[in-house]
Amino acid sequence: MPSINEVPTPPPEGTQYSRPSGAQASADAIPLLVDDNYHVFHLTTPPYTRHHPPRLRSTWSRLRSTDLVTWGRDPEPVIRPGNVASSPDADGAWTGSAVLGPNGNMEIFYTGYNLAQNGKQVILRTSSKDRHGSSFDDTAKIISIHGEGLSQFEEIDFRDPYVFFNDAEQKYWMLVATRLAKGPHWSRGCLALLTSNTLDSWEVDSQPLYAPNDMFCPECPELFSLPNGKWYLVYSRFHAPNAGTVYRVAENPRGPFRIPRDGSHGRLDGRRWYASKSCPKSRDPSKRIYFGWIGDYVDDEGKWLWGGDLGVPREVSADGRGNLRVDIAEEFRILLHNAPSLSSPSIVAQSLNISSLGSKRTCFPDFGTEAQTQDSFVTFNIGACDANSFGLVLQADGTEKGHQLVFTPSGNGLFSVSLMTDFPPLDDFWADQYSLHLRRPVDGPELVRHDSVSIDAGVSILLRNQLVEVFCGGRSLSWRLPLDLEKWKCEEAESTGHRLGWFVNDGTVSLAGITIRSLDNVGKTVL
Repeated sequence: MPSINEVPTPPPEGTQYSRPSGAQASADAIPLLVDDNYHVFHLTTPPYTRHHPPRLRSTWSRLRSTDLVTWGRDPEPVIRPGNVASSPDADGAWTGSAVLGPNGNMEIFYTGYNLAQNGKQVILRTSSKDRHGSSFDDTAKIISIHGEGLSQFEEIDFRDPYVFFNDAEQKYWMLVATRLAKGPHWSRGCLALLTSNTLDSWEVDSQPLYAPNDMFCPECPELFSLPNGKWYLVYSRFHAPNAGTVYRVAENPRGPFRIPRDGSHGRLDGRRWYASKSCPKSRDPSKRIYFGWIGDYVDDEGKWLWGGDLGVPREVSADGRGNLRVDIAEEFRILLHNAPSLSSPSIVAQSLNISSLGSKRTCFPDFGTEAQTQDSFVTFNIGACDANSFGLVLQADGTEKGHQLVFTPSGNGLFSVSLMTDFPPLDDFWADQYSLHLRRPVDGPELVRHDSVSIDAGVSILLRNQLVEVFCGGRSLSWRLPLDLEKWKCEEAESTGHRLGWFVNDGTVSLAGITIRSLDNVGKTVL
């Protein structure tokens, strides 16, 4: 066993980052930085599963990196569900957190799920004998909780523990996602606070840490401070309003936690970049590195699934007003900007001017066959704009129908940025008249939206198979497009479809510095 100061040998490189295998999905991330080593645990679905309960009988996988670029994956799960029906985690080892304990060794706290006990959730603890978690106890134990405050919460939803050491109070804090036992049914979601001196026994605070009276149940919470002195409470919401990972701001760790006036209501992205959690950036305490997943979708059922692909590592920091900003992790961005260009040699200036007065115009520049059919990294800048709106069309078919990334000027050089569905469903009367009975998904037609965004620094878009990740002005927008890239090549690329195009609506826009780079050389250890 390594000593307390030794760094264990990393797992073999060459394994896939975004998901453990084609048959399994990645889900809730649990990052921890130890001695400049990133440990990213995440939940993993059983192979070839789709829905609850089989899909949520999850294990814990681990990725490791020292540079946020090249990742190795542990060959075996770190935590597996219990193998007997009476095990508290028999039906899933769910979300939790990793932390260094008082002795400097790694500890994991996680949620155990058992259907035989009416779906009851308990918090389990497993310990390692070293700080890098080379191995953990064979059997996890239910933590000891005491205090009269426990009675104020429901028994079923009591999960997703987040543990950290609060220097100001010299105690370990644990945030638990739960629901109040009394109050309006649909808005009792809250976060309980438990404290401990040693991690062995936990006392429930007499009041919930956070009870906003506007959600059913929070998920995957975390709490941290930045050098600006502010505290940030981050959690995920699986329902409107503002579904996805959100943050709140306070002057001290006990709140009150306020909704930021940042143009996004505290959303870091949208509904489909989910259960996102972070750790400090190595050697830069002013930043956090975030990891979240973009869900799988089943066409033959018309359903989104729990779990999917991990999005690229994201760097989050606070601006001068204390609002959080999201961008691609700098190390990864440098790698992307060094990737070879896919643009056609015939396009020299890499600029585009589109004009259409009083109407909408869409164009599909010829950037070459490879740009149409390969995973790519697209960047561009806005030279000038006097249009009502402009943007990109993604996976357009022969009728020019496709998802749209829309930029709408909002004054003072700022924009509203939104990701739109390819075709919104119609009211029954119009659907009957035109025989266009489209499904009515929980998303859309506006999938993700951010207001008051400055795009002076340009726009970056990652296209990985079906995944779209957009970064601009400290905001991100993520989605999974309808068609797999291989299917796209067969059905659209060789006919009249276009993977990428631009449009303008009533006005003129000038785009500059357009580049399309190949992601093929980046490799699976990064993506």
